[in-house]
Amino acid sequence: MRPTIDELIDNGDWDEVARRFEGFDVERAVHRPISDWWLRCAAGDPKSPDDLLRTKVAAARADGVSWQRIGELLGVPEAEAQQRYDSPSKPS
Repeated sequence: MRPTIDELIDNGDWDEVARRFEGFDVERAVHRPISDWWLRCAAGDPKSPDDLLRTKVAAARADGVSWQRIGELLGVPEAEAQQRYDSPSKPS
């Protein structure tokens, strides 16, 4: 198992800390809509009701999150996500 960043810092392994952050895309991490995060949380909870997912998908779409990204977060193809969640009134 790889050591955590905290463990690396505690051990003074600054070269490994630097290596781990070399490929970190700050722009992508910081400029992600909050609705993307909400949807990720709802999709990750197997007990999330379908109505909650529909609400989070609608919020994500309003924030400009693509159907491709929504599909990734839900673990389904883009077309399936769009077909299932494009309209709040559509049955699942």
